[in-house]
Formats: sequence, structure tokens, C-alpha cells
Amino acid sequence: MKRAVRIVILMVGLACTYVLVATPILQADGGPMPLCNPKTAKSCDK
Repeated sequence: MKRAVRIVILMVGLACTYVLVATPILQADGGPMPLCNPKTAKSCDK
């Protein structure tokens, strides 16, 4: 029984880790765009 509880806890933790990694990282409000080339794009400073 203890082994089953440990396995369930580890599987839930693993699933939560995958969900956190899979969610897109949102841009900070007013921060620079992460992949913006200032030479070609004029909206990098927004």
C-alpha cells in the first residue's frame, strides 16, 4: 500500500511538471519581445 501511494504521488508530480513546462511563457507587461531583431522590426520597444 505504501508503494502504491508513493507511485501515485510521484506520477502526479511528474504530470504537474509536464503541464508547467508545456504552458507558454507570457510576455511581461511592457517588457521586450524575446526574439525581436531591432534592425528589422519597428515594434521591438513596445
